[in-house]
Amino acid sequence: MKKYKMQLKHLVLIIFAVLVTGCSWFSDSTEPVNESYEAGKKALEEGNYEIAKSYFREISPDSPFYPQAIWMIQKVPFKKGVAAFEQKQYQIAIFELSKVPLHSPDYAESRRYLKLVNLALLNKQFLNASGQDRFVLVQEIIDIAYELADSKLIFESVDLIYTGLDQSTSTRHTRDLIYLLGSVVSTNKDLALQQKALNYLLTDFEQLYKHSEVRPEVFRIIGNLKLEMM
Repeated sequence: MKKYKMQLKHLVLIIFAVLVTGCSWFSDSTEPVNESYEAGKKALEEGNYEIAKSYFREISPDSPFYPQAIWMIQKVPFKKGVAAFEQKQYQIAIFELSKVPLHSPDYAESRRYLKLVNLALLNKQFLNASGQDRFVLVQEIIDIAYELADSKLIFESVDLIYTGLDQSTSTRHTRDLIYLLGSVVSTNKDLALQQKALNYLLTDFEQLYKHSEVRPEVFRIIGNLKLEMM
């Protein structure tokens, strides 16, 4: 009996030791932490890009954090480019976004932002342009808006046609813009865009009717829009 009690006591001690050791195992199983990596991530999130890169470069190639550090360094040009775009610093945005490598996960998005930068610059040029230059700019702006497949940007780009028509001082420019409008509304099935085009043409019909060269095209566009919207 005494021997049995001793064995039971030893068994309890062993179980207790296992439980204590097990707890220490669980407490030591936390994710590894690298101070330079964490500091770099924080600096990147705060927009301190050069400081972020310096922290990531402190990580040695034999560290398990090294591949992640390289990946984060490659994100810096994209982050800087987007920040510059949002601050309307377009030349800096172009410089940084153009540095995003082809294999980067941010590459496709960087191309999209480059198109947005180009769009912003063309819109700026449009304000100071006139005549045929305006027509060429509107065409480029509409092309980019369609490439981006952004309905809001397409709508805004078509508004530039109306601005060009309102300020046109030449039958040739009026004709070119009317044909461009006809081309856009024939390929775009957005009802809001079509309705706005129809409203514009009907409102300015008398003014447009004076131009014999554009009269047939105006009639054609109005007729097609009414059929599309029936």
